[in-house]
Formats: sequence, structure tokens, C-alpha cells
Amino acid sequence: MKRNEFVKALGISAGTVMFAPFLVSCSKGTSVADPGTVGPTPKGVDFTLDLSLAANDALNTNGNSLINSGVIVARTSSGAFVAVASACTHQGAQVVFDNANSRFNCSNTGAGHGSQFSISGSVVAGPAPKSLKLYNTQLTGTKLRVYA
Repeated sequence: MKRNEFVKALGISAGTVMFAPFLVSCSKGTSVADPGTVGPTPKGVDFTLDLSLAANDALNTNGNSLINSGVIVARTSSGAFVAVASACTHQGAQVVFDNANSRFNCSNTGAGHGSQFSISGSVVAGPAPKSLKLYNTQLTGTKLRVYA
């Protein structure tokens, strides 16, 4: 290979490497996972949280929440338990429980775009196109079952 051919090929390669991330981010289905995404709605949800364990202690206080198996479990200010899929239906960003407003919010940073969901998972404000999957909860003693 001649020197000028090598330099020309190198220039094309460098441009391809430099702009490849932008091309990927503009495509409809990216193959590169955004670090702020948590994935699709979990299937076959059926797990039990022992509220006497330190790992689940957050749920012993009204207004707190935790995430387990792709599900965000929250204890409302009135003490009721609610569980929804933890991935926003817009682009899969993590949702958080907003106890002050009794809703779930998708962040305005990273992969999130500010969608808001009611306590039952329905869309309050977009751009999310559909509701979060709502799961059943059943408390027996200190055992909280979350299931589809």
C-alpha cells in the first residue's frame, strides 16, 4: 500500500470511529444499552419480601420504596403497598417513587425524559406511551408477596 492510500484509509477509519456513537444513538433500536435503562417489563413476577430483614427495611416506613427483580415496591404515606414495573415505558429508564405527590417519576436526566405515573401506574404526563405494569401485593405478617 502506498503512503497516500494508507493516509486516506486512515482518515476514513478515524471518521468512522469518531462518528459511530452518534449514528448508533440516532437509530430506532440501539444495540448499546444506555446506563440509565433497566430493561423490559419483567415476566412471571412472583416473589416475597421478608420485611423483618435489613435488606427490606425501607418498606417498614411509609413513603419509602425499594427495587427487586425489575419491580419498584413502595409503601405509600397511608401505609398501603404498591408495586409496578421499574422501567419507564418510554425508553426503559429507572422510575422512582415520589411519595410527596403519590406517583412514580422517570428522571429528566440520562435516559429519562420526565414521564410521570399515578400510584396505579397509569400515565399522568408523557412522553411515556403506556402505563407501568401494576403488580398485586399481599402482606401476611412480615412477608410481603408481590405477584402478577
